Amino acid sequence: MQPVAVIDIGSNSVCLLVVARLRDGTLSPVAKHKHVARLRDALDGEGKLTADGLQRFLAALHEFARVLENWQVGRVRAVATAALRAAGNGDELVELAERETGIHVEIISGAEEARLAYLGVRHGLGAAASGSILCADVGGGSSELLVGDAGAVLDSVSTALGALVVARTLLGPDPVGFAQVDSARAALKTAFAEPTAVVGRHRIDLAVATSGTIQRVARIAQGLGGRTVDDVHRTVLTLPQLQMVIDALATAENQESRLKIPAMDPSRADNLLGGALIFEAVAELLGLKAWTVSMDGLRMGVVSELAGVW
Repeated sequence: MQPVAVIDIGSNSVCLLVVARLRDGTLSPVAKHKHVARLRDALDGEGKLTADGLQRFLAALHEFARVLENWQVGRVRAVATAALRAAGNGDELVELAERETGIHVEIISGAEEARLAYLGVRHGLGAAASGSILCADVGGGSSELLVGDAGAVLDSVSTALGALVVARTLLGPDPVGFAQVDSARAALKTAFAEPTAVVGRHRIDLAVATSGTIQRVARIAQGLGGRTVDDVHRTVLTLPQLQMVIDALATAENQESRLKIPAMDPSRADNLLGGALIFEAVAELLGLKAWTVSMDGLRMGVVSELAGVW
């Protein structure tokens, strides 16, 4: 079949994934592209995307339009999440994007974002996706929690707190240390009390964390232990390991120090602590001892639907 593609317009980055379905039915990624657009940081005082943010947004879509043409993609779905949900001129941006690039952008709800992430997680787990699964997806501008069983969504909740939001509003400017971390921890425990109560009504057989944030945290946990690991899919990240990474990030009080942490991604260095603290808060509120890390999430959920897997 012709390749299918997803464009994921998030708060921190704009990503493209092109996937081909092979004869045996498996999905094989053939192209991946990423722009660190920081759209959440480009919202002005009125909640509208600034000219600089718009330029980065359109530049990414123009490049992706060329990639889609080169791969002769059959079906594509472009989904925008927290940043454009929060933008006061979101509908105008959607119209402009289609007019300028030919790409139709869909601003999806938090519930739809959670559902797609869950589909991606289930696809990536394969035979291991049995029983009741908690899927936690922490992005730059929002976090989604969902409990599903055998492909059916039992409950989901979305909150407008993500890695970038926590970094900007709860941790604040450098130097960031343990005082700011402890204050953010208390605020996150309060903010996630109700969302975790919603998903916590259900039995949880497996707690799965997805997003670039948790993947990077898992790589750093391995790096602090002296290992270099890129593929962290299905890695079990214990709560003590997560807290070890949080301590390393809190000890590094500025960007220069953070960049010296083993396996750090420069594009996430200034907001990774915010996302790590969310995963910690959710784990502690639900009494979880570990997260199973998934490298599949929303994007794989979209392309698996487009390819007719679900």
